Amino acid sequence: MADHCRTCNAPILWAVTEKGKRMPLDAEPTPGGNLIVVDGIARVPRIDDEVPFLQYLSHFTTCPQASQHRKPRK
Repeated sequence: MADHCRTCNAPILWAVTEKGKRMPLDAEPTPGGNLIVVDGIARVPRIDDEVPFLQYLSHFTTCPQASQHRKPRK
């Protein structure tokens, strides 16, 4: 689902992590991305991935206001 970041207004895509948490990704794929999306699940690429997937960056790494969205650690 395409959306925009609440604080920097950049276009983002929402994905779900392998642990079931929602994660914002930069909307544009990038060759330097550290995540792929497989069946709607965002994860780190594995050695056994045969099909070339588009690579994305977590929007937390590029958002200038990312700290505003992080929950405090317990």
